[in-house]
Amino acid sequence: MIRDEPQSEAEGMAHTGEDVRGALRELCDDAHRNHVRVEQLVIAIKQGWSSLHSERPRARSAGPDELLNQVITLCIDEYYARAQKN
Repeated sequence: MIRDEPQSEAEGMAHTGEDVRGALRELCDDAHRNHVRVEQLVIAIKQGWSSLHSERPRARSAGPDELLNQVITLCIDEYYARAQKN
């Protein structure tokens, strides 16, 4: 999902955001079932993100990756939201 570029920025961001949140919700449900801590999820996301960008690595001087930061924030939010429901 993240690799695909949206057709229009506003339309794509809304659609992608919903898709990403849904995927993270499923990931967090699975993590809770398997007693995986949120820290482990964050590490896995960062490792997966790195592999997505292996063809065109970002320079460290480019600063923080805002999309990655948003995905991690959503993951943490979903993880704890799911924990409260259980």
